[in-house]
Amino acid sequence: MPSVFDEFDSISPKRGHDNTGVTDRVVNQFLTELDGVEVLTGVFVFATTSRPDLLDAVLLRPGRLDRLLFCDFPSQHERSETLSVLSRKLPLASDVDLDGVARLTEGFSGADLQALLSDAQLEAVHDLLDSENVGKHDKKPVIADALLKSIASKAKRSVSDAEKQRLYNIYSQFLDSKRSVAAQSRDAKGKRATLA
Repeated sequence: MPSVFDEFDSISPKRGHDNTGVTDRVVNQFLTELDGVEVLTGVFVFATTSRPDLLDAVLLRPGRLDRLLFCDFPSQHERSETLSVLSRKLPLASDVDLDGVARLTEGFSGADLQALLSDAQLEAVHDLLDSENVGKHDKKPVIADALLKSIASKAKRSVSDAEKQRLYNIYSQFLDSKRSVAAQSRDAKGKRATLA
C-alpha cells in the first residue's frame, strides 16, 4: 500500500527552526510512524519535494526515506508523450502534431504543458463562439494544429533558466551532503562499501 506525500518539505522541515515546536512534533510523530514497533509489511512511503535541502536529515537515514530519485524537466520526447497523455480526451484536429508542439516547449514542466492545452481548449471554444456557426448546435470546438502551435509559441514556462539552475545547485549540494554523511558513517564503522 503506497503512501504519497507531496511537497514533503512543508510538513517535515528541519527541526528547531520554529518557536512553537509544532514542526518538531510533526517530524517526531512521522519518525515514530516510520520506526514504529509494528512491522509495516507492504507499506511504501513516497515523498516528493523540490527542496530536499529543507528536509530534516534524520528522515533520510537508511530504513526511512533512503532512496533518492531526481526527476528532471522533461526532454522533447517526454514532453511529446506528456502532451499525448494530457490531450487524450481533448478534441484535437486530426492534423495536430504533438511532436512539433514539444519542440516549441523546451524547458516546460508537465504543469506548463497542461496549462498550454487548457489555454488551447479555451481558445477553441472562443473561436467557435465568435464564428458564424454559433447557431449550429452540432458544432463542437476542435483544437487545430495552428492554434495549438500559436499558443505554444507565445506561452511562457513557469521556471526560468536561473531558477532551474538554482534548483539543480540545491539538489547537487544536497547529494554532496548525503555522500559526506554516508562516508563519515562508513568511516566511523571502519567498513568500506561501494555503491553502484
